[in-house]
Amino acid sequence: MTAVATYYWPGQTQFGFGAANLIGAEAKNLGAAKKVFVVTDAGIVAAGLLQPVLDALAAAGLNVELFDQTPPNPTTTAVDAAAAQFKESGAELIIALGGGSAIDAAKAVRILAGGPPEAKCAEYALMLGDDVRPLPTVPQMPPMIAIPTTAGTGAEVTPWGVITDEARKLKMGVGGPATIPTVALIDPALTLTLPPHLTAATGMDALTHLIEAYVSTNMAPIALDALILDGIGRIGRFLRLAVAQPSHQQAREEMMLASMLGGIAISSRWLGAAHSLAHQLSGIAHVHHGLACALMLPAQMQFSLPGALDRYAQVAQALDPIPVPGSVREEAERGVTAVRQLMTDINLPLRLRDVGVTEAMIPELADNAIIDLNWTTNPRAITRDQMEMLYRETF
Repeated sequence: MTAVATYYWPGQTQFGFGAANLIGAEAKNLGAAKKVFVVTDAGIVAAGLLQPVLDALAAAGLNVELFDQTPPNPTTTAVDAAAAQFKESGAELIIALGGGSAIDAAKAVRILAGGPPEAKCAEYALMLGDDVRPLPTVPQMPPMIAIPTTAGTGAEVTPWGVITDEARKLKMGVGGPATIPTVALIDPALTLTLPPHLTAATGMDALTHLIEAYVSTNMAPIALDALILDGIGRIGRFLRLAVAQPSHQQAREEMMLASMLGGIAISSRWLGAAHSLAHQLSGIAHVHHGLACALMLPAQMQFSLPGALDRYAQVAQALDPIPVPGSVREEAERGVTAVRQLMTDINLPLRLRDVGVTEAMIPELADNAIIDLNWTTNPRAITRDQMEMLYRETF
């Protein structure tokens, strides 16, 4: 018998081409009568993805208060500013439009909107343990609609946001089951104009979520196994195609689905050391999160193999399902090779030195990585010095 398993499922989810067009009706369904608060970033505005959403909201008779200054790695400063703007606006609903950064920032704004007036984003950091400020309840927070524009983070269906504490250069998680977006509108059409390098990096973020969730020590929600392997297989079949042919609709739809599955997977199974290592690359060296995950995933997999040989072998079969006679160990190592080959095929770098990381940064990277909670469900226990070793191996 196993322990009682907890499954964190997303809220209402609309998936498919045209889902974003439902924004006006969904906002009304959630009780918005006059004004909504839209959280996005300058890149989304420049790409022309914001205007159709604004038009749909206007057609529904809703005014918009806009916050479009979300940084690529959302910061406590930006979140605190956006929350103050929300409170002054009188808006009844939060809408996040963008990649993981905008959606994570919107989740944090939602928390602050439901908390006491003096609360700051940094006080909700889960790494504070017993000192963390308690989350507001669902009735205390405004409802939230998430509209992802990348196929990577799956943030539209997860309970947490990841926010950078600028003073400490640390990425910190905030949130919990109550902060899963109320509604997710997942529209692959919004990714058709995503450039190849972002398609590649965000796709590797989704793959990292799925692989880390599959080998996580938080195994109890076993019903997710088939879902996770399905997501890995979709990325193995379609990420190269989405990068090579950005307008390929099936590839975009399959990658959006894999990203959503990754979000569902990590919500219940958590992550691993690859994310602990990757978060610091963003916080200290400003590496795009998906690229940071891609860079650290092969080394983390190789290190972690002894703790989950059978599962890594199944990952290899899902990612590259060609029978290869050999031992379980050989099949598991084939998974590491398959990830590196995928990175090469989608034109991502394999070394930290190629993305602006310097050797002098490595000790601080390792110091911060061991503070990050994601490694606690890694299939092989890891120390601060071993994290430094993995950075050096990837450098």
